[in-house]
Amino acid sequence: MKYKSLFNVIFIAFALLVIGASYRHNEMVQSNEKEKLDQLASNENAEIVTAMNNNTNEESGIGIIPGSSNSLENNTDNMPEYAKKYPDMYVTSAIADNLEDGKKIAYLTFDDGPSYVTKEILDTLDQNDIKATFFILGSTMTEEGEEYLKRMVEEGHAVGIHTFSHRNNIYDSVDSYLDDFYKAFEQIYDITGVKPTIFRFPYGSINSYNKKIKYELISEMERRGFTYYDWNVCANDSIGNPTEHSILSNVLKGLKKYCKPVILLHDASINEKTAKILPRIIDKIKEAGFEFDTVDKRTPCQFFYK
Repeated sequence: MKYKSLFNVIFIAFALLVIGASYRHNEMVQSNEKEKLDQLASNENAEIVTAMNNNTNEESGIGIIPGSSNSLENNTDNMPEYAKKYPDMYVTSAIADNLEDGKKIAYLTFDDGPSYVTKEILDTLDQNDIKATFFILGSTMTEEGEEYLKRMVEEGHAVGIHTFSHRNNIYDSVDSYLDDFYKAFEQIYDITGVKPTIFRFPYGSINSYNKKIKYELISEMERRGFTYYDWNVCANDSIGNPTEHSILSNVLKGLKKYCKPVILLHDASINEKTAKILPRIIDKIKEAGFEFDTVDKRTPCQFFYK
């Protein structure tokens, strides 16, 4: 009996040591991650906010790392070579902050367009007097797509960049990403006369392809004045075999969680079902008491980096 009691004491003590070691390890990992961002900000003379918030924002439902409010002086002394590329690819960053106003606002965002589906989506938005955000994929651009892009700007929608190719190898290096991004940046500016200031990373800011460069990449993009937006509600309209019902259901689930949902939808050529169900989605969002706006009017919705 005595041996059994002694064994229990030893086992409990060992368990406490393991738990304590694990806790200290997690603290060290989070500290190291923060140091990486702080070092990048220091090295690149960028006033990048690097606060690591371990609690989800109650309004947005997602971790937020605000964009930079840095000077746009193109002083690249003592910076990486990629910082010297594309000296015209700088924009004025203006980060909105409307999470505390108490309003329920939904942000419809569409990736991977324009395509022939885009017209139906624009028509629906126009009929409902709603402004949305489109993250453009440059490689899909056609003459018809150019007209849709101009229409987006004319009708007051926000236009952002989703890169040119959406290929995995854009994350091979910061150089690779900048090369691809610049094609889309230049393309949108040439077509519309407007320099896009917002963007969305292919696969989101946390993905299996950008692990090695994510801190450098975010630092460089924010140094140039760009702000990226992820999402906190996903319609899953480009995964598997979605139905109109599943798309609507996925959106409605998110509405129950957040007061400021950033809703991920798509307007590629494969997204006819998205265009068809969009009027129903809008009706349901209105019924739930939401207004609509573009993401550039919202505090950036960004995934956590832990």
